[in-house]
Amino acid sequence: MPLHAEEEEVEEIVSVVSSVPQKKAETNTTVDVIKKEDLKKLASTNLGSILSGYLGIDVSSNGGPGQYASLFLRGSNSNHTLVKVNGVKINPYTAGGASISNIDPSLISRIEVGSGPFSSIHGSEAIGGVINISTFPEEKDSSLELSVGRGANNFRKESLQKNGFNKSDLYNIFLLKAKSEGFPNLITSSIDSGFNNKSLGGSYSSKKSKTETDVSTWISKGTTEYLNFEYKPLSQNYENFVHSVNFKFKHNEPYLLFLNLASSTDLINQNQLNDLNQKDTTETDNQNIQFMFYSPPYKDFSYIIGYEQEKQKVNYSSFGTRFSKNIRTTSFFIENTIQLNAGYFGINLRFSDHDSYGTNQSWNIGYKRVLNRQWLFRLNGGSAFRSPNSSELYGYGSNLYLKPEISLGQEVALEKIVNNSTISLVAFNNKIKDLINFDFNESILKNILQSTNQGFEVRYRWNNRAINGRLLLRYQNPKDYLGLQLLRRSKHSFSANVYRDFSLGTLNLNISAFGKKRDFSNLPLPKYHLFHLSFAAQISNQMEITMRLENLFDKEYFTASGYNGYYQNQGRSLWLNATYEILD
Repeated sequence: MPLHAEEEEVEEIVSVVSSVPQKKAETNTTVDVIKKEDLKKLASTNLGSILSGYLGIDVSSNGGPGQYASLFLRGSNSNHTLVKVNGVKINPYTAGGASISNIDPSLISRIEVGSGPFSSIHGSEAIGGVINISTFPEEKDSSLELSVGRGANNFRKESLQKNGFNKSDLYNIFLLKAKSEGFPNLITSSIDSGFNNKSLGGSYSSKKSKTETDVSTWISKGTTEYLNFEYKPLSQNYENFVHSVNFKFKHNEPYLLFLNLASSTDLINQNQLNDLNQKDTTETDNQNIQFMFYSPPYKDFSYIIGYEQEKQKVNYSSFGTRFSKNIRTTSFFIENTIQLNAGYFGINLRFSDHDSYGTNQSWNIGYKRVLNRQWLFRLNGGSAFRSPNSSELYGYGSNLYLKPEISLGQEVALEKIVNNSTISLVAFNNKIKDLINFDFNESILKNILQSTNQGFEVRYRWNNRAINGRLLLRYQNPKDYLGLQLLRRSKHSFSANVYRDFSLGTLNLNISAFGKKRDFSNLPLPKYHLFHLSFAAQISNQMEITMRLENLFDKEYFTASGYNGYYQNQGRSLWLNATYEILD
């Protein structure tokens, strides 16, 4: 098959578009990959800034470091994107989206973003897409890294990471401590809201003649300060745990058996009593087991047959509303890929049974064809779902008769690869029905809304030149059933990452721009553009120093508003990090 030589040589593997990792060159949908070297160039201190600055994704934040942040992938709701760490779901089943603000970028080795409906692969919540964050080391070196960071708002960070490698085993261990005094969340306040985080974890990979084993863990604990509606400073403690074991066994050629075990915890405890003299808490414990039978490409045909069971234990208490539930979801899924001459055809099906809402089906169909040595064509569509979470089923205003939210999406793309550059033209359409919303007339949640979003994206990447980089331009029209622009989502976004290598290091310019938005109570969120400048200097074989000048022109901008006014964002600031590496 005449794929571009560089693409075939690298054979980049992605994990978000299939239950089993596959070559990106064989995928039939849009997948963006942010590698370790890209993260180093950005030198960002938070994950939200990476996603908005590098991929033009709408991200809203309730203030400074550690504050709640939500993302809107291709115009979908903030709880319509499934977020995973090392393949393990971290979306809580109580309320709200994944705790992306608790993941320190320095621990991340790779980020994959799949846009579109993916419930046939990942189950509930993958309506708008899926993001997988990997902490597995990509470098096969034995080393010890010591890192120190300093920045605005008395930000301090220290970390230690040990990587080990031999003929068949690869492991890493990491420890991190970070804290910041923060800045006032609201423009109407002068009270700083701080944040502290302690993270630890690691991974282990072993590859034998017939078996492969991957083990990983990530633990994050800390405290976030914030303001209530009366400007009173409050704080909450959080804990995030993620553990996984993946085992692959080579049966009789060409068949493979996969066993995946995973668990995660999302816990928030308030440090103050509420108006009812009670302490609020939200906790989700997930236990997941997945078994798959996989036949790799054999005579241009491969398939996956799998079984998955997810058990969720939920404990919720908020302003007098309390419940504790155990919920189980059982799924059967099938994935097929067929190579037809110069093209790939794939179909995925999933049948899920949920304790509360019953059965649901999701699917994806896609086709990718090589037109010639430069041009590729992709076409795909699918249907995904989000099951109602526990607070929607059992909390305030709950409704046990809620149906899952359903999305139907399509995408068509042309991609040209020539002379160390790649350009992609992507058109997409997504419709979501049975959206869950609060009916204020009856004080109950209902499936009463629907939304649509159509748009296109232009991606361009070039390398092996004096100045290299990538850019992304997105136009979309996210609107509700009344034709109004959806909250906190822009119609236009742009991101560019341009860098140049020097003898002393790499200079990187990151530019992002977003069109106007609106927020609750129809408050306007004006359009804005940001410039970030960073420099990564390799002082010696062992010492690296990175510097980031964030918000170069000290732009005042808003991504969200509250009942008391607009939430503030980081002004012009300088961030420094030094890493000392000892090779074994």
